Amino acid sequence: MTRRPRPWRLAGASLALLICAALGCDGGPHTPTAAPSPSQGNTRHIREIEAVAHASGSPAQTYGVDRAHPLSEVEQAILSAIEDGFRGDLTHDPALSAMVGDLALASPSRFDMPPTLLDALLAWHGVPDPQPAVVVVELQGSDHGCDRAAKPDCQEALDALVDEVLSALGKGRWRVGVGVEAVEGGARTRMMVALVERAIELEPIPVTVGGGAQIEVRGKLLGRRAKPRIERVDPKGGWARLPSVVGSDGSIQAVVPCDAGDGAYQVEVLADGKLGPEVVANFRVFCGVERPSEIRFGYERLGPQVTSADIVRSNFDLLNELREARGLPILAWDEGAAMVAKAHSEDMAANGFVGHVSPKTGDASARFSRAGIVGTVVRENVARGYGPKGIHESLMNSPGHRANLVAADVTHVGIGVVFGEPESTAADAPRPVFLTQNFYAKAGADVPSKPSSALRDRVDDQREAAGLPALRWDAKMNKLAQRRADGAAGLGPGLDDDELREQLSSLGLGALEQHQVGAGSFEDLLALDLWAALAADARVGVGVAQAGADQGLVMVIFVGR
Repeated sequence: MTRRPRPWRLAGASLALLICAALGCDGGPHTPTAAPSPSQGNTRHIREIEAVAHASGSPAQTYGVDRAHPLSEVEQAILSAIEDGFRGDLTHDPALSAMVGDLALASPSRFDMPPTLLDALLAWHGVPDPQPAVVVVELQGSDHGCDRAAKPDCQEALDALVDEVLSALGKGRWRVGVGVEAVEGGARTRMMVALVERAIELEPIPVTVGGGAQIEVRGKLLGRRAKPRIERVDPKGGWARLPSVVGSDGSIQAVVPCDAGDGAYQVEVLADGKLGPEVVANFRVFCGVERPSEIRFGYERLGPQVTSADIVRSNFDLLNELREARGLPILAWDEGAAMVAKAHSEDMAANGFVGHVSPKTGDASARFSRAGIVGTVVRENVARGYGPKGIHESLMNSPGHRANLVAADVTHVGIGVVFGEPESTAADAPRPVFLTQNFYAKAGADVPSKPSSALRDRVDDQREAAGLPALRWDAKMNKLAQRRADGAAGLGPGLDDDELREQLSSLGLGALEQHQVGAGSFEDLLALDLWAALAADARVGVGVAQAGADQGLVMVIFVGR
């Protein structure tokens, strides 16, 4: 019996933060702690600032239910101009307007809307959508009264805002929110429009529930999207993909249990769209606790001295600190994967998209293949933001991206960063950061120093956990299987069929089965159903060989009776 290695798997979902947003000695499992790392970055010029905000009005009790929020004269004028200029499917969302009004007041600048702030405001106002695109125009002062009325002196700013919004709208079903506020004690007037392409229609979902409750999620995809699925991060940081009932019409039904204690549960609905995996809904449910009335968030400011290498190093360190804190092996740096990642970041920055599938280069597996990098698992995260920590936190807040950060089936990572053009000609305009993380598992990178003996121990552990007796490992059959595996991996002369029959004739076996398995990782060998199916009275021998450090594995199993 011959088994092929598992095919590549691509996991991940795009994240746009904002638009304004070998056989040898003993040693145990391989852990790539001594592998190369990216250049030592300089984070001295990355400032981290802590802030506090308060949302307006009373908190929403339910996601997906319209809330009353009257618009000011100037906000209504902006909305009317957008509705007159756009011929597609556009709906005003009062909850989104309430959210963007608070965002205008609390944002550190017209360019930077920290993801933690955005998520908290979306939850407060009951908006279940992923973070919106935000278009901003800002005027000096407030004496002109443009924060209250659509005066003639304000028309140039209003026209500029509306034109930018209309250029951002495309095909699809859009929801819009408008907020205009005097900020910084009246020093500026900030006009904001939030845009969300509604990708799923959800039935109402409670924002807060009792401890131990279950939340029902029902919805139906919109547009050309398929394969909906639901993921959850519990208050303890545990990630899970939840069982769902999925219809051929894009509908989905699932139950989200509050079974990991009281706290905030982040829920994400994903689907496959034109740019690959896409977040179609992202919301938090507070189980057994009240949502906080005070929003604490942080943001970053990058000095002009900060380079892309600084961002890469900082993001790499945050990634491995996260994995180490959770008892996961840290990831080794891979320069080849980093080159692939940087090229994709350059593509996104140059062509104005944030996604996994590029019209020029295809998906991550195609980019890896073209670069000659072989991995048994390939995962990718992509993001656009304004600093390494903010991007890391945004990825952590998204269940799909978080799953890639803490995946146990990868061994290496490469990160590529490119700065986009400044958001405007203003002196304080930040440079947006386009970041790609490419995770993968090198073939055989998880192989223990003595794989055959390690495999026997692990199989016995698995059988014991399943209530099965340990197998009868035969020392002579182990040696024969090892010679056979070495030969198949090109590590020695091996063992031909005639010699094998001669060697086995002395064992007094009535029957012999031989299995040869090819795999990309050590864990794949352990996943074989054969281990649980073997009878306790069988005599078993096993040998595992690896042709090279980056090559797959060959396992030979003899089963005699």
